[in-house]
Amino acid sequence: MKVRDIYSMIALILSANFKEVTPKENFQKLPPKWIIVNETDENKKAHEFWELAKNESYDDVKEDFENLKQYFEMSYYKLINEIDIQLFYDKSRYQKPFSTLNASHASNMLALLGAIFKVHDEKNHMFLGRYLSEYFMESFRALAEILKSKSKTNYYKSLGWFLDDYLKMIKVTLGLKI
Repeated sequence: MKVRDIYSMIALILSANFKEVTPKENFQKLPPKWIIVNETDENKKAHEFWELAKNESYDDVKEDFENLKQYFEMSYYKLINEIDIQLFYDKSRYQKPFSTLNASHASNMLALLGAIFKVHDEKNHMFLGRYLSEYFMESFRALAEILKSKSKTNYYKSLGWFLDDYLKMIKVTLGLKI
């Protein structure tokens, strides 16, 4: 599997988890490890919380999602706005997959990132760089910090740490200066 495919898959997994609370049957079958295991401090911390999440009540996770869902709206952080994101989608001819959610919702933005990684080549490298630097990275860093600090469940704390690790992997792999 290519790195771009892994990055795309991670974006889609995070997108699904930020769109709605994970279905109960999925929560009850949490795999022993996250999709990526590496030696970064963020990944190690995330796995610690992931292990603890297996013993949590689904009702607690569901309640935590409700308490956190305002933070999945990326315009919350005031680093980007809904209109700019929608215009970016329009210019790139991207149809947001979750039509009931705003364009600036984390799920739609992660879905776009997943789609870009899926077709990433030299031709659209500049497009990816622009999307990451102008719209994505700073807001998602803020989301990762919120999840790590405001989550009441280990499940969402682990997702905050995994998101932080993911952002750092993207930055290093692509050589971003942001």
